[in-house]
Amino acid sequence: MKYIFFTLRDFNKVGGGSIRIHGVVNALAEKGENVILISSAEDHSPFHPDINHIRIETGFSSKAVLQGLTGLLPATAIITLFPNLFRNILTGFKLVDLNNAKIFFFEYLDNSIGYLLKKTGKIDHYITDIHGIAPIEFAHQKRNSTSLLRRAIATLKYALAMRHDQKVYQKADGIIYSSSQMKKYFENHFRMDLVKDYVLPNLLADEVFVKTEDLAEIDLLSAELGINTEDVILFFAGGFKPTSGVDDLIRVFARLRRDFPELKLMLIGNGPLKGEVQQLISELQLAQWIVQREGLAYEELFRYQALADIIVCPDRMNEFSDMILHLKYLDSLVSGKIVVNGAFSSVKEINKDENLSVNFMPSDEGDLYQVLKYCILRKEELTEKYKNVREYAKNHLTYRSQIDTLIK
Repeated sequence: MKYIFFTLRDFNKVGGGSIRIHGVVNALAEKGENVILISSAEDHSPFHPDINHIRIETGFSSKAVLQGLTGLLPATAIITLFPNLFRNILTGFKLVDLNNAKIFFFEYLDNSIGYLLKKTGKIDHYITDIHGIAPIEFAHQKRNSTSLLRRAIATLKYALAMRHDQKVYQKADGIIYSSSQMKKYFENHFRMDLVKDYVLPNLLADEVFVKTEDLAEIDLLSAELGINTEDVILFFAGGFKPTSGVDDLIRVFARLRRDFPELKLMLIGNGPLKGEVQQLISELQLAQWIVQREGLAYEELFRYQALADIIVCPDRMNEFSDMILHLKYLDSLVSGKIVVNGAFSSVKEINKDENLSVNFMPSDEGDLYQVLKYCILRKEELTEKYKNVREYAKNHLTYRSQIDTLIK
């Protein structure tokens, strides 16, 4: 059996999508499976050496246009409208024997490509890996738009996305869901009874466990950031966006400091809420107790986590987080620190009885405050409780540990 994977990604940037692709294909290759990756990647060093790479040139920048038109027009029309893109894609597929193969398409645009290739007879099947759900994003924009024009645009985008997803996912031969909750979403919105299902959460690559702490380096970083041994450090890393809960965390931090003067907060990130975050810090007069960094490379994250006592993922309730296990949560578990995360369905699928981390009710500042207060008061006890979580994650929460899902 051959496993053929397709993506237009060039892997020049590290993010959740590229980490998932690396994790899946490397885990399969490590098990001795015949893995072929058709992509725009030039650097093959992050991949298992046994993977057969076929590089395609795309330089494609009209993702939204192609997907919107896919919802409206026949597949033959789409391929005619983007001749250079599909010429390059088909050049890559012609170099592969498609007999006795499973063909996977990784990301949202890739999934559209798989549908179009099947509908025009270029391939006879495809399996999609779902990373996100566009209609949810557009529905959120529609609900929260104050402008009539923006609301109308969001409504149109939502309708096109639903039409696109109906075509692409109902025509697929298989779908890889990121959680059982995501599987329920699709079954509630589309007819999926003829589509084979796989559930493979967002997981960790083995490479994250190779990183080791240099104590001298950590001490230097601690001194650079003005962190003392008696400080208790709350830690947040992620995008400053409306659903992130970073503003909730700042308000809760202000309350906690009244009882815990040794408390400091480390904020790593940037995003659309940056202005609001800075204003809130100023209004609450918290600047001297908050350490901020932005533009931090993913590879550097673990060095900053090493300074934390409690890592907080304060995301507000939203459909996406309820269905998708965020990479930042998994990275937090690897840190070996106490982790506080929202009690989303996706999280509870792996964090049964709070064996991996401490839950709070998403969007509930009062509960976040109580949970963090509990964690500060029971810091030594909880550190002992969660001391083996890193090892558990290494054995149970990597793509290597769950890749058999795609082989069965």
